[in-house]
Amino acid sequence: MTVIAAVNGEYDEDPVVRTGFDLAKAYGEPLLVLHVMSNDEFADRQDSTPDYYLENAEETARSLARRVTRGTLGGIGDTRFRGEVGPVAETILDVAHELDADYLVIGGATARRSGRRCSGRSPRPS
Repeated sequence: MTVIAAVNGEYDEDPVVRTGFDLAKAYGEPLLVLHVMSNDEFADRQDSTPDYYLENAEETARSLARRVTRGTLGGIGDTRFRGEVGPVAETILDVAHELDADYLVIGGATARRSGRRCSGRSPRPS
C-alpha cells in the first residue's frame, strides 16, 4: 500500500507533500510523490528541443517531484518519486489504481493551496 502526493510543481513548497508525509508516517506506509506532465507541455518541450523524448519528460517530472519534496520537507528520506506524461487527472488516478494506494493527496483548485484527502481502496470512480 502507498500514500501518493500528486504535485503540480507550481511552488517549491507544497502542503500536498506535507500532508502526504504526515499520512505516510502516521500509518506506516511508503510515500510516493508524483508529478504528471501534461501532453500539451510535453508537446511544447518537444517542439523547442528536438531530442526531447518520453524518457526525458518522465525524468523531468520525477526531478520536479523530488525538488518540491526537498523544498517542503528539507530532505527526501525514504520518499519515492515518479514522473509520468499524459492527461493529468486520469494519469494520477491510473497510478493510484496501479499501486492500490491507500491515500491520494491532491491540491485544491482554488487560490488556497490546501491538501485534500481521498481515501479508500478504489480511487477510480465507479
